[in-house]
Amino acid sequence: MTTRAIILLSQTGGRTYSEGFSLRWDQVDFENKLIRLDNDVKTPGSAEPVPLSEYACEVLQAWNKEQASKSPFVFPSPRRPDRPVSTVKTAWKATLRRAGVPYFPIYNLRHVFCTRLSGVAPDAVVQRAIRHTSPETKRRYQLGMTDQVRQAVEQANEKAYGRKKVLRFYDVRPDAKKKEGKAVCN
Repeated sequence: MTTRAIILLSQTGGRTYSEGFSLRWDQVDFENKLIRLDNDVKTPGSAEPVPLSEYACEVLQAWNKEQASKSPFVFPSPRRPDRPVSTVKTAWKATLRRAGVPYFPIYNLRHVFCTRLSGVAPDAVVQRAIRHTSPETKRRYQLGMTDQVRQAVEQANEKAYGRKKVLRFYDVRPDAKKKEGKAVCN
């Protein structure tokens, strides 16, 4: 369950897994649906409260109930509950193997989060969600956005041309016979 909770937390809020490892229960504000990272971060902008989605709140509340220990850490070390878990590499590899998924670093989940959010939110919101001040950094986190670009182009084309699907091309060279050719785009 620890690996699942860490994965869900990173996928529903863009947290790095290392932020999740050191997260304490006193930093989780269920009432206001926030995580307050205090000054335990790399940059001042990262210290701002992190909003929790409804789903992330539900996952954390279920994890809190399931947790047998009374550790101050959301993800305590199984050997030393007074300390946070330091790695999930073995559990992550096992999870991927059981799911039949080729190995990829758990940190890539942050890229997936950024890409998913980019499909539904403006750049400024995505940048704020991953807590980076530079638009260039945000772009590095986005994975190939072929589908999003295609959808945007389709919307722009529909707005400009309507729903016409068949284009007609006419050969207008003087020496050519007047033929009509059709190009169909699916």
